[in-house]
Amino acid sequence: MNKFTALLGAAAIVLLANIMPGGMVAAVETAATDGAAERIRAHVRFLADDLLEGRLAGSRGYDIAANYVAAQFATAGLEPGAGNGGWLQPLQLVEAGAVIPVAQIVLSRDGVSTALTVMDDFLPIPDTNAAESAVAAPLVFVGFGVHAPALQHDDLAGLDLRGKIVVMLSGAPERFASTERAHYSSTLTKYPEFIKRGAVGVLSFLTSADNERNPWAKTLQSSWRPRMRWLDAQGVAADSFAQFKCVMALSPAGAAKIFTAAPRTLSEVFAAASASKAQGFDLPATASLRRQTLLGRRSSANVLGLIRGSDKRLASEIVVVTAHLDHLGKGAPINGDAIYNGAVDNAAGVAVLLEVARSLSTARSRPRRSVLFAALTGEESGLLGSDYLAKHPPLPGAEFVANINIDMPVMLTDIADLVAFGAEHTSLGAMAARAVKAEGLALTPDPMPEETIFVRSDQYSFIRQGIPAIYLDHGVGVLARLPVVDTRALVDGFLRDNYHQPSDEISLPIHYPSLARLARVDARIASEAAGSSERPRWNAGSFFRTAFPRPDPPRGAP
Repeated sequence: MNKFTALLGAAAIVLLANIMPGGMVAAVETAATDGAAERIRAHVRFLADDLLEGRLAGSRGYDIAANYVAAQFATAGLEPGAGNGGWLQPLQLVEAGAVIPVAQIVLSRDGVSTALTVMDDFLPIPDTNAAESAVAAPLVFVGFGVHAPALQHDDLAGLDLRGKIVVMLSGAPERFASTERAHYSSTLTKYPEFIKRGAVGVLSFLTSADNERNPWAKTLQSSWRPRMRWLDAQGVAADSFAQFKCVMALSPAGAAKIFTAAPRTLSEVFAAASASKAQGFDLPATASLRRQTLLGRRSSANVLGLIRGSDKRLASEIVVVTAHLDHLGKGAPINGDAIYNGAVDNAAGVAVLLEVARSLSTARSRPRRSVLFAALTGEESGLLGSDYLAKHPPLPGAEFVANINIDMPVMLTDIADLVAFGAEHTSLGAMAARAVKAEGLALTPDPMPEETIFVRSDQYSFIRQGIPAIYLDHGVGVLARLPVVDTRALVDGFLRDNYHQPSDEISLPIHYPSLARLARVDARIASEAAGSSERPRWNAGSFFRTAFPRPDPPRGAP
């Protein structure tokens, strides 16, 4: 399609949508026929067009997308929310790309040296701190690397990690509840424990079950992707773990070579992992690791629009609604297409965000608390924009009290149900249940707990700061109507064939009325969270309340 024609068409649809009559009693009550689906479609068509070149954080295409979102916020009647009179909260980023051909892993065992083969056996993880890094040290296997005494699991018990390279299984024990498993799977949880114990490097590999879901060939396809981190005022990269001189990912073949002559076979290791048993032991080898990284600087920005609260006492409390604006940019061509447009991930989520903003802005009355709408940068590079925003509220004297996140709504048919990730942890869960019921949908459990989704999107940045958060996404219920649609098969097909691929584009059968329903659900939750007398709270006994403590105000206090 001619790109210029496509952009004109998308802009025309958006313009017509934005001048449609509105102002119902409450925007969240608006019927499905109000044009929401077409507005969302227009936003997706613009944001996922080839002209934006995949919206990589810090790229020209991302900047076009950011200006588009800011213009939509202004059209919807929001005020600039960046705290500087503008729409953009700037971030300085370091970009790191691994020089793959020169990376090395050499094993020394019983006086014999064996070189592993890059790409066949391993891939280097880019270093955001140094252009060249190397380390030679003994190896120690740490199972999943999970230190969770409260859950009666400690892979690190009795192990000496000082001056050693950690060999680690990705993930966490299957017996953990899904949210605990998600938390302990995160390297943000694991790596500080390794550093505390003196480790100097990391080699990670997947369990046999995870290898089936994410084969090494798929990892190779994404090996071109750079790594980014945001920089503080002193130029230090956040969450970069500079104590690790080298970090590498092992293929199944590479892991097998690492475990040659080990106290346990790799099959025994996988069996113990499948049984959720803690395990760890020294490996009879020393490894010499070397990597090179091309380093550069980029600047990017979160796009922030504000609805200021009407209650003077509560206006400094902010409910933040988020969706990441970035995607993967341009990369390795697949079937001749090198632009990773990210229509579902996450142009669709940003389009829903814009519709929620429009809904609340055109409601008859403003909410008591302020509501900040944030189109975030750098999610694909490690939740960068959300991490920065959660740590840097843009309005002086204000604090975040809740987060509602929207990410990759895979809605390829008329949805019957939604999943509310994190609903069991905070009072936002009850709000979500009411909102979903009001929209005539069912609320169903996480259908894929093994994917540890709750730490893989922007809500986790707010959770780490002790802020209650929730993330609603597609369910996989089969519709009780004809023709019967297997929603799970559609979702699985998207994850297998389109996720992080150039084929995630507007030619997919995206079901825009379902995205409009999600927008109305999220608008109801945001409206209730911002209008209630009490701020959202962690539920008693919540795992995340304990993991990231933050004092609640007294009951009845604003």
